[in-house]
Amino acid sequence: MGVKNEKNRLSEALKQNAQSWAAVALSVVGDPQVEFAGSTGGASSPAGGLLRTYRIRQRHCEEKGIQTGGMAELIDSLSVCGERDLIQVQPFIGPRSSVTAFWNAAGNLLGCITVLGPDLESGRRNLDFANGKFQV
Repeated sequence: MGVKNEKNRLSEALKQNAQSWAAVALSVVGDPQVEFAGSTGGASSPAGGLLRTYRIRQRHCEEKGIQTGGMAELIDSLSVCGERDLIQVQPFIGPRSSVTAFWNAAGNLLGCITVLGPDLESGRRNLDFANGKFQV
């Protein structure tokens, strides 16, 4: 699947989801400056490892006041997956905001984490921090 197809695939999946995290992610993915930043096919990680990682990142983002959407819902989705279930992770990055999409092996969208920044500088800092670079 090509880069443009990855963005279209995510947009279509988000349009079919009525949850608030999907609307927030769709508003970011709809920005023409937001681009797919992963490899075609995406990287896969075990659900258990992602669950541990995003519980920590959620706590850090809350402590630093970084605005995210969908993290709690993603954690809920990952908690019902098997520890070793492979989850495909796809990043979409823009100048102020990003969306990271999480898909199960069947190709179903489990959730998205959207990181928002009100301006370019704080957006980059928020993205770095939310993605595990803790120099904020």
